[in-house]
Amino acid sequence: MTGLIGTPPRAFGQGMNEPYARALRLGGGTLTLRPHGAVAAAVRGSGSGAGEVVFDVFGWCSEASALERNLLQGLEGPVLDIGCGPGRLLSAARSLGLTALGIDTSAEAVALACSRGSRALLQSVFWPVPQAGNWRSALLLDGNIGIGGNVGRLLRRSRQLITPQGTLLVEVDPDEGMDVAYHAVLEDLDGNLSVPFAWARTGRAGLESRAAAAGWAVSATERVQGRVFCRLSPLPDPARPGGRAPVGGRGRPARSNA
Repeated sequence: MTGLIGTPPRAFGQGMNEPYARALRLGGGTLTLRPHGAVAAAVRGSGSGAGEVVFDVFGWCSEASALERNLLQGLEGPVLDIGCGPGRLLSAARSLGLTALGIDTSAEAVALACSRGSRALLQSVFWPVPQAGNWRSALLLDGNIGIGGNVGRLLRRSRQLITPQGTLLVEVDPDEGMDVAYHAVLEDLDGNLSVPFAWARTGRAGLESRAAAAGWAVSATERVQGRVFCRLSPLPDPARPGGRAPVGGRGRPARSNA
């Protein structure tokens, strides 16, 4: 696979005053994601509930929680963490004996992930990804189902990356009926703003409504500690007779020219 898969969107929390990178360097504090400009007024007036979202940066920079480790234990490697951030899930996967790779568009996040001994690349999920089609598991946690502001597009792209026997683990909004896409900005506690970027939020219903068209079946949903996780399994791919792709052993990708 060569070339870009469409045009990569503006990235989460980047540009202008770089609030995301600043927060990662501090290793703590909060970041607030809010609808931008005229969209903000429309969202407020819609009663959709898609207002501000506050992120805990310390949690992102800490070690994976017991809940997150349990989720990873139910997966097979190799694992692709889409929007890996500073790498807590990559570190946990490695400690569980799973080969894992993270991708992220933030240079600060990738540097932090690599400093923990993990493998991470500075790139968008919409660019060519190593071992495309051979990942046994992929992660879209911490709200990353919102990447690019188009849930269907992200699901279709994720389907291109995973083996026909694989699993996509998605964290969705606790509000089952949440389903919005808009332009947002990220702001830190000192008022530093990012450039606007496309974002989306969806609950289980919104994910299910798009899954089949993107090549997925929702095989399980789990609500734990106020968080909601869906496991998606690939539907048969008519472009692959027999529905199989070469995969290495547990935690080891097959050789690929991707």
